[in-house]
Amino acid sequence: MPTTIDKLFPGFTQEQKRNLLFYTIGIMCYKLGLESALGAVKTMMTERFNSNPATSANAFTTLGLLEGLNQLMQSLGSIAVAPLIFRFKTPQVLSAAISFFAAISVVFLVLEPATGGKLVAYITKNGKEVPDPSTYGNWSPYIIFPLFLLIGGAYGIVELIRRVIPRDIVGGDVGKLKKMDATVHIWYEVAGTGGAFFSAFMIQKLGHVYAMCVVPPLFIAAAFSWYQVSSPERNLAKLKDAPKRSAAGAMGHYIAVYFSSIVTGARIIFSSRRFIWLIPGYTLGLVFHRYLENGIAPNFSKIVLGDASYAQIMNGGSNFGELVGALTVFIFNTQIKTPIPWVRWDALVLNLLWLVPCLGYQFLSTGTSPQTFAWMVAGLFMFISMGWAAGDVSLAAYVQSQLEHNEEEELTGEVSPLGAVMAFLYSSYIVLYFGLNFGLGKYLDLYANRVKAIKNDKNLAYQTGIEPFYMIAGVMFSVGCVIIFAGTFIPKGSFAINPEIISDDDVLDAETGKQNTGVEFAQDISDVKK
Repeated sequence: MPTTIDKLFPGFTQEQKRNLLFYTIGIMCYKLGLESALGAVKTMMTERFNSNPATSANAFTTLGLLEGLNQLMQSLGSIAVAPLIFRFKTPQVLSAAISFFAAISVVFLVLEPATGGKLVAYITKNGKEVPDPSTYGNWSPYIIFPLFLLIGGAYGIVELIRRVIPRDIVGGDVGKLKKMDATVHIWYEVAGTGGAFFSAFMIQKLGHVYAMCVVPPLFIAAAFSWYQVSSPERNLAKLKDAPKRSAAGAMGHYIAVYFSSIVTGARIIFSSRRFIWLIPGYTLGLVFHRYLENGIAPNFSKIVLGDASYAQIMNGGSNFGELVGALTVFIFNTQIKTPIPWVRWDALVLNLLWLVPCLGYQFLSTGTSPQTFAWMVAGLFMFISMGWAAGDVSLAAYVQSQLEHNEEEELTGEVSPLGAVMAFLYSSYIVLYFGLNFGLGKYLDLYANRVKAIKNDKNLAYQTGIEPFYMIAGVMFSVGCVIIFAGTFIPKGSFAINPEIISDDDVLDAETGKQNTGVEFAQDISDVKK
């Protein structure tokens, strides 16, 4: 008699269910720790650079540069992913990366008390309760640069592997992939929602450094759980004949492989209408979602509300929205067969961000507390992130299933088609995000410095701080909506409200009137290799 688990995961083998359990436990521990780590570090960056006289005038430009460099380090970190998962089992690479992340977080916990840092205290400025900089440890904020860049390297490895490991666990069956992606995403966002709210609480009670005390044990727990996941070893015959290289030679080789994978991924992406729409649908959608959480939330919290820790309240709402979005995909898994409707929903809800600047001054100037308004923004973020999460889960399963044909035939000898495509999409996101963050940092500094110069005029401070967000949260996100929405009409068959199929494999070719087959698609990929 089938159990409840068997009914929830039909067709999954016992080993697949075991792996899914350990992977999900690891993901939850990782997400809980990640929210505490990134929430604390980004609050630390925002507060330290704004409170230090030597860095205050260009604080948001510096923050934009730091965020951009972190993204580049994520790209460099992902250089190692393709060759590493080619040589080692994917869970082992994942466990090693998160253990390194845990070690970096310990550095902050040692540095702060060693330099006289105390638990956070608050002072009043322009009618707002803000953290007292005199409680901070006496160390230069520039120390954050190397540590945050190292965090970026580890984070890049983990995030890229998260997008390709499902095929190792359940194979290429699209139904299993969608079920696994939705299930993992649900628990990931359960942990993320709780982790963000818990992080905000810890930062406000302990300060942005001591709030990281929960990070090392959570990351080590994630590493242990992921290590239990069984995964197939790849290309062992090729490994026996692989040349031995020095450390420098290996680094050069891996960089060459990485850029080769990006080129290969680009060729696959631009070879077919089924893939090219992923640039606006996946990459641009990810850029706007990340800027929502890592740009709008902390910048608005510091410039307008006065305390960067409120960003974690907003991001808690965003994470809850991602949870609801993933649940929606899980429920409508069979009714909505393609990512197209979800991506269109994601594009349209970006326009809701206009409400942040439009309603901000009306509420804040009439007595609404900054913390209360942060909770209101969290509710708005929930609806916006619902659309992104639904699209992200469906797109991940779509990419994995479309590249099923080619896993056995490695395109470059070391990079799978799936790894190449994800490397291209993720690297494109990093480049776009870098430019966006750095450019908008200069723009935000103009208004942030005006707010800092205002004394004892709360409403003027609110009005001045909100002004740049009409352009950023309003105009910019609406332009993103138009581009992403238009991109969903690129694949064949996508003009339907709920397309049945958008793969060239199963639709009639416009020129020949014949049906494209998986064999023909495999031959197309072989041509890309040549």
